[in-house]
Amino acid sequence: MPRSEIAEANAIVAAVTNLLEIVQEEDEDDVLLRIYADEETFRLAHPDAEHIDNALHARIVRTAARAAYRMGYDVTIVRLRAEPMRAWLGQQASSDARPEDYPGEPEDTLSGEAALRALGLNAADLKEAPRKPAQGRTLAARIARWATSSEADEGLIGELTEELLSQRLDGALGIVEKMLEPEDYAYTRHEIDLTASACMLGDKGREREALLFVSPVLRDGDDPRAPDVPMELQGRLTGIALDPSFVELILAPYWIPTASLARLKPSELREAAEALANGLEPPIQRASPADRDVCLLGLTLPMVSRSGDDDDEEDAAGDRLDAWLAVVADAAGGGRAEPPLSLGRALDLLRRVKLAVPDDPVGEDEEEDESDDEDTEVSEALVDALMAHLRGIGDGSVLLTGDGAVAIRIADGTPDIAPDELRQLLADALLDGGVLFVVPAAQSGAASRGHAFLLEDGEAEGLSAADAAAAFQDEAPEDWTAAPAGWGDAPPLDYDPAVQ
Repeated sequence: MPRSEIAEANAIVAAVTNLLEIVQEEDEDDVLLRIYADEETFRLAHPDAEHIDNALHARIVRTAARAAYRMGYDVTIVRLRAEPMRAWLGQQASSDARPEDYPGEPEDTLSGEAALRALGLNAADLKEAPRKPAQGRTLAARIARWATSSEADEGLIGELTEELLSQRLDGALGIVEKMLEPEDYAYTRHEIDLTASACMLGDKGREREALLFVSPVLRDGDDPRAPDVPMELQGRLTGIALDPSFVELILAPYWIPTASLARLKPSELREAAEALANGLEPPIQRASPADRDVCLLGLTLPMVSRSGDDDDEEDAAGDRLDAWLAVVADAAGGGRAEPPLSLGRALDLLRRVKLAVPDDPVGEDEEEDESDDEDTEVSEALVDALMAHLRGIGDGSVLLTGDGAVAIRIADGTPDIAPDELRQLLADALLDGGVLFVVPAAQSGAASRGHAFLLEDGEAEGLSAADAAAAFQDEAPEDWTAAPAGWGDAPPLDYDPAVQ
């Protein structure tokens, strides 16, 4: 069955990225690509391919050829046909002969510009025009310089995006595109779209960032379908896919056409996010009754991890996703639903296919960052000290934030999760960063007071009352029922880093 344009873009980007990474790892100068004369030939070579057909494979090959040629690789195409492939398989002495080993006929192999022409590409059109240097203090120039500077502040693009939105300078992005290589432009637009498709929800001092997302569907058949989303859908999906104790979900009242996504400007993304946050209809066109490739548009707060067995949580998440897909497809009148993703990522995939840009492989800087993480050691003695401190509060509650949020109850010095799991959570937070909020049970008639420790770079630092309060506002879920009435300075841990 065909797939949504977003799902196809995801498959194309993944395949092209994987191909180019293999070519780079093997230090090849030439990229060999296989194409199939028809669907029969494709099925002969790939009888078990459920999520791809020859039409999608042809798009993958064409995009890969464009990207590879532009990156300086020679391109060779082998066009495969069913009858010669069957004859070759029948001639092989071994019964283990596989269609993927068939080399093709010599007359069906093309290289260089002839290979590109066989794919409908023109070598001259793939040559990049000279880029206009990013000079001056215009917004476009500042964005372009951010994209090409190895020392650029990662957070600066957020400030530049807010400036673009406040002045409604969407047109500046056309100038930015002329200044940048396709790879740099795709990355820059992704960062801009992520910032633009977010807005703040909640009261002052308790705001949390909410993000636009889409759930793609390719509807069955050609019968006209109403663009409105059934009224009961929001409640059903909120209960199925997301944890209502931590997450808010707002859905647009109608389906939007996938084809309209790529035309959305940053200012339109922000307007859509703010409209949904305020209970208004987003200013994005409705799908027509005849549109088959559509998306459910929504606004959601990022999901956070819950305490519990990792395998059980993974199984539960898989069940919720399956249920989400079933309800979305049913609401669309039938068809194939795809997993939801952020609108910024959906736009990025569509743009990368258009520009023939793969996802960035791991670069030298990222490899260095990973090695830095490996060099950070987590002291078992420090984990022991944190465990002992939590047991020492007797009764109370704990919240561990960082990559998600985990709430823990302690009764008579015993946490409500397994000791090994708690040790791993603390070790991960010490390595990756997090805040440990501790709220001992209050005496009768007294207000509860908490304290906090900052965990990062393998160390635990006790926070002052003011810093604990500020960290709690930034890190904690709004509806954590054990939130204290006030904060105190963190007591010292019974831990001496010099004695290990």
